[in-house]
Amino acid sequence: MSTALSTDNAPQFIPKRITPTPEQVAIQTAQKKIVLIDANAGAAKTTTLALRLAEALHRGRAPERMLALVFTEAARVALRQRLLEVGVPLGVVKRLTIDTFDAFAAKVLLQMEGMQVAAMRSNEELRPVAWEALAVVAEKYADRYPLEINTTNAAIAEFLKLQLRSKARLDLHGADFESNSMEDNLEMLGMSRTHYLWSREYEGLRGADTGDIQFRGPFDATYDLVRLLTDDEPLRQQLPAFQIIVADELHDLNEASFRLLTMLIRRGNAFFCGAGDKDQVIYTWSGADHRFLRQRFEQEFPTLQRLPLTASYRYGTQLALAVGTLKNKASVSALNRATVIEVLHYEHTQPQACSAQLIAALEHAHAGTTAILLRDRDQAIRVETALFQSGIAYDLLDMHSYLLSQEVLMLRGMVAIARKDLHAIKNGPRRGEILEALVAFAEIPFTRSQLQQAKADVANYPDLLEGFLTNQLAKSVNQDKAALTLAAVDYLRTLPAEAPAGAALQHIFGLMQLEQTARRIYVDPAQARVVARSLHGFIAVCTEAETSLGDFASWLGEMEEAVAVTSGKAKIVIACIDQIKGLEYSHVILPYLAIDEFPRSKTDPLEEENRFYVAATRARDRLSLLTPQDPAHQSRYIAALQLKAKTVASKS
Repeated sequence: MSTALSTDNAPQFIPKRITPTPEQVAIQTAQKKIVLIDANAGAAKTTTLALRLAEALHRGRAPERMLALVFTEAARVALRQRLLEVGVPLGVVKRLTIDTFDAFAAKVLLQMEGMQVAAMRSNEELRPVAWEALAVVAEKYADRYPLEINTTNAAIAEFLKLQLRSKARLDLHGADFESNSMEDNLEMLGMSRTHYLWSREYEGLRGADTGDIQFRGPFDATYDLVRLLTDDEPLRQQLPAFQIIVADELHDLNEASFRLLTMLIRRGNAFFCGAGDKDQVIYTWSGADHRFLRQRFEQEFPTLQRLPLTASYRYGTQLALAVGTLKNKASVSALNRATVIEVLHYEHTQPQACSAQLIAALEHAHAGTTAILLRDRDQAIRVETALFQSGIAYDLLDMHSYLLSQEVLMLRGMVAIARKDLHAIKNGPRRGEILEALVAFAEIPFTRSQLQQAKADVANYPDLLEGFLTNQLAKSVNQDKAALTLAAVDYLRTLPAEAPAGAALQHIFGLMQLEQTARRIYVDPAQARVVARSLHGFIAVCTEAETSLGDFASWLGEMEEAVAVTSGKAKIVIACIDQIKGLEYSHVILPYLAIDEFPRSKTDPLEEENRFYVAATRARDRLSLLTPQDPAHQSRYIAALQLKAKTVASKS
């Protein structure tokens, strides 16, 4: 069979249910070897890729020679469903290879290695290995270098995130990496010495150094396969050869997945069609980069063809025009219905004003779900508190309530110890989490087994927590900090039960130098800033609620219980923007559109703008923008949307 598509440019596949737009037909029948779709949010990228596959099938391509790659399991399911919806028979769909990049890489490695390697997909599964690697680092290097040994769950999660980023960017696999000095590698990677040594020991335990792989975590299969194939042309010939390849969400490409994709295209001299939106690049922490869509594809395949998908099937004309203006690109709606955009103003000098307007925005009931989308988790404090005080049920998507954040648990533990009120925290595992938070902020170098045992003891016997600080602070790596922590507890013990909790917590925030502590224990500076914001926000909420130290535990306990009771039942969801790509909601509310709230300082301006674009384009029927009354304090995105020239409801 010829490897060229038919020169007849009329579509041969006629889909069910839909009438493709001219843009979709152009993509469905494009003749170039490499076709990139520049797509807007909600512009039916997945459906269009399904049409492309269906056209190839109709023209006689064998489904076994066709590959579709995506980044998430949800996207894999969505593409499979779109194929069925446009009219590809189920039996044919089952013969196609539709996989995530990492799942596909794992299958290729299984064929090459001839053995099944254990897959460890969650932090819970990977945590024991990370602990073991850190213990090896402490044993081998503590006498040679000043190290920061932190075995808390938050520290492990941050390490694993750093591992994923390094592998996605192929930071640990370069021509000069092995020959460089440690100092050169530290500068190149932007890692602390502890994390660098930790990464090397972790990969050693994984078997990456010897090739005798013991397990693979998220993205390890892609990383291992690309590393194996990069300098081995004969081995690349063992890759399966596909004639047709499509890929979705190409804005999430990183170095490792891009290299794998180009190897596959060249292996079968395949026709390739991929869809992405350069304005949805927000995962730079994991190696995603707009340059793959804008430059790298053209460098690899200079004769590629770019085709647009401009019309959104998610939102109406008003929002399409607004986001098109924001991103300076063509953006239209394929829908007859409207998407209302409302701007709700609040007085930025009044701390509770934004959350009050948020409650007002919720008065517009919708048949679907309303999403309150946050720039980061510290903004959840006022949002959750306002919903709780108004008796409004809510769910949280891929995030915990602020009541369970490590910094808030630490403050809860300090008050409980000082007041000898440990039984007020009725949940045993929660007491263990509080102990872990105290370990982190007091910088006590517990081993994994010590920490696990201490958590289990406190979960079963609350009174043990009282003596925890006195007995364990001598082990702190920072004795100045240990002294300040004890001084903070002693201060709290001098206060009567009716003392305002907010003022007391503000005092110990300063006494313990918690902002500096956050910068020391969180490797990611952005995360340290979020923790500091969270602490400030929590103390402010305690002050405004006028809760006393005596009522502090029960006040938080009531809110925690309310969240647990409504979980999974609410039509309102709170989520951070980075967790909602690919999702859509009837009503989207974006609070705190203020200077330094969104966009945030010390962040990449383009990525912040992309983040706002992603958030705004999740809305189907209504978008509520909450911003200060004073234009001098408003987020620049309000002006960038140029809403005065469009249909917009504005309320103060």
